[in-house]
Amino acid sequence: MKTGGIALVFSALALGLATYGVMRERPRRERAPVRERGTAPDPRVTALQLQVVELMRKLDVLAQPGSTGRRGSAGVNPADGMNPDEEQTDGDDPDGLSGTAGDNKALAAIVDDAVDRKTKRVLEELRVKANKKPGMKVFASALELTNEQREAAERVVVDGQRKLHAVLAIPTAGGSSLMDELVEIMARGIAQPGKDHGFGRWFARVASEKVPGTNQTYVAQIESIKTSMRTTFKRDWSKAQFKEFEEWGVDPTEIQNVPNSPNTELFRRITDRAKALGPAPDDE
Repeated sequence: MKTGGIALVFSALALGLATYGVMRERPRRERAPVRERGTAPDPRVTALQLQVVELMRKLDVLAQPGSTGRRGSAGVNPADGMNPDEEQTDGDDPDGLSGTAGDNKALAAIVDDAVDRKTKRVLEELRVKANKKPGMKVFASALELTNEQREAAERVVVDGQRKLHAVLAIPTAGGSSLMDELVEIMARGIAQPGKDHGFGRWFARVASEKVPGTNQTYVAQIESIKTSMRTTFKRDWSKAQFKEFEEWGVDPTEIQNVPNSPNTELFRRITDRAKALGPAPDDE
């Protein structure tokens, strides 16, 4: 049995369920930072580059023979309105760049270290934000949630996941449920990989069929659950935290490694069913 396929279970499910939300939220996403579309650098990287350019400019001034730290030809900043032959006083070095060669080297070392540390921080943050299904520990750390905020967020995530499962578990007219059918489809995908076990047809039903007893489709109810979770986050977090969460683009029901998550039991159901099915005859 190919148990490695279990890691793809919720990736496939999340991709399908996210389609509805993406279509509804396209105007908002189009206003999101362009880095999400991969057509332009992250604005923080651009800002960092500008800082590096400015620091390099200052160091270049230091490197000029006889430099006094002023800008412009012959060591004069035209805006200063000063004669180059005038004696410089302590207040005439606005950039604080005059000094000995040893001082210049020390400043260069400080600049290099500061740029290196800031670059590492930006790159690490970009690496973390590339994962749209982070574990709760990483998620809370990246948003700088307090312990109280993290614990509250865990409760929100678990509650949202349970509600999502409950919607899919509502019996259909045929007596089964979309959750039971999902377990069967995913288990067959693990036991017999490389074959179409009907996930596309299953999701088409989620997107088009109405939840029994309601006038809403399954996917509309699921999106409503996610919207409620985001609203709670917005209430509980600072503006900066919530803005960063929105820019990250994490599906709140897809945060991983949350204590008491109902996904743990769902994984168990899928793997148990896959073991019972066993490999297809031609895979033995």
